[in-house]
Amino acid sequence: MMMKHLRYLFFALLMLCGSCSDFFEIDRPPQVPWSTVTEFERAAIGAYAGLFSGNEWNMAWVNERIVKSSMGDDVGFVTNPEWGYDRNTKEYNVYTERNFIQLYRVIATVNDALAFVDKHNGNPFPGASQEDKINNVDRIIGELHFIRGYAYYILITTFGHTYDNSTVDIPMPIKFASSATEARNPPNGTTVDIYELITEDLVFAKTKLPEKFDAALHHPSYQVRATKFAAAALLMRTYLQKGEYDKALTESDFIIEQNNGEFDLSEDPIEAWNKSSLERGKEVIFYAPFFDENLPPPSHISVINNYWNNSLTPWVETYMAFSTVTRFNWMDTPQTDTTINIEAKRDKRFSQLMMLRYPANKHQPDQIFETRGPIAGSATIWCNKYYRGDKINRTNVPLIRLAEIYLTRAFLRFQANNLIGAADDLNTVRERAWDEIAAGASYTPISSGSITEQMINDERLIELFNEGDRIDYLRAIRTDIPNGDRGPGSVSYQSEDFVWAIPQLELNFNDGL
Repeated sequence: MMMKHLRYLFFALLMLCGSCSDFFEIDRPPQVPWSTVTEFERAAIGAYAGLFSGNEWNMAWVNERIVKSSMGDDVGFVTNPEWGYDRNTKEYNVYTERNFIQLYRVIATVNDALAFVDKHNGNPFPGASQEDKINNVDRIIGELHFIRGYAYYILITTFGHTYDNSTVDIPMPIKFASSATEARNPPNGTTVDIYELITEDLVFAKTKLPEKFDAALHHPSYQVRATKFAAAALLMRTYLQKGEYDKALTESDFIIEQNNGEFDLSEDPIEAWNKSSLERGKEVIFYAPFFDENLPPPSHISVINNYWNNSLTPWVETYMAFSTVTRFNWMDTPQTDTTINIEAKRDKRFSQLMMLRYPANKHQPDQIFETRGPIAGSATIWCNKYYRGDKINRTNVPLIRLAEIYLTRAFLRFQANNLIGAADDLNTVRERAWDEIAAGASYTPISSGSITEQMINDERLIELFNEGDRIDYLRAIRTDIPNGDRGPGSVSYQSEDFVWAIPQLELNFNDGL
């Protein structure tokens, strides 16, 4: 029965489009798409489906992680022009173009549903009980604002400038286009405009969303969707991007201190990444539920992960930069030696979520080795987070985790000169990752007197490696982006190198861009 209800979650776009043929039948008047609260659930379901699915090569969060991971100083990149997502952001890029189109479809879906709400003065189902309005109607409206905020967040951090900029960046439709002319001439938003809209959406969502799913109150499909804490986490990210550190700190405090035991870091890191069922890891705040076989499985995320269909993939493109590996002292000379240092061995994230590929000429028969020319002679460390459940690519993918919240709060506390609090948060994440057996010793906490911002930033790099966070984070904290293996020096966080080109199709029809 539960799976039946959850399948309902991902047929939404088909359901929504099912009325399209009716619309064009002359002998039938236009139909109200949602005549009951239960039917209105489809509005949110369809919008989530736009974020989580698409065809196998077109998923919004997948494309985001690929292009952003490929830009960081923390990765080495096996250049292959066929993939089309190298760091040159100004050339045609099939993945970012797909993302642009997909995300605006999501926004259109949300705007259509919100127009329905506005048409009824915020009370689309006056006959519903007060309990139903609060627990379901208001929740669904809150989810719609969350999804629109999420879609715009991906768009502005991909195609936009940092918040300290007033450039006109991307289209900013906030209502469903009623004509081809409106569709071709949407309002365009500056960097600030877009971030203010995201903030408004997420603040609203946070007020309307419950803290957790309640089977007695909510539609069964809601248990895999956004809660108040997911809205707070995305709001925290937004405030960080805006440089509003006090507000970001308030959201991180709320998530950590007021989640009533719903989320914690009590489990090993792998437990967030190995669930092929409704179950989630204790630190997972929001995830893409690919255990449901009616949702198309993620596909080309394999380019930043080692395995695909339980076998080693040759497509993986972004390994940990040699400069990063040596700076962490995980290996001394990975280009010439395969020795792994204790600093790597004692970190559970290395042993559980990463993989070493050996040089082609220095591997043992049971060891995985690299054959591609540019790196065939080196020992390389690769991401191994995705597809770790027993159903392989039917494994749920975390989109927001508690470790990120702790590390954000560590940075914010450090900036506020709360060094004790910053050290506490950093130690919480580091101790969870500490392998006492491999280290041969218990964890020694970082003291408030020795903590540095670089420690926090390095810990975040390791924790969120290949989750698309690195570029967003460094731009948010106004830190220039090191070149890593690309050469000496760094690039300004405000550089156009980190602003992906608007697809030509949009430029052809949008006179304001």
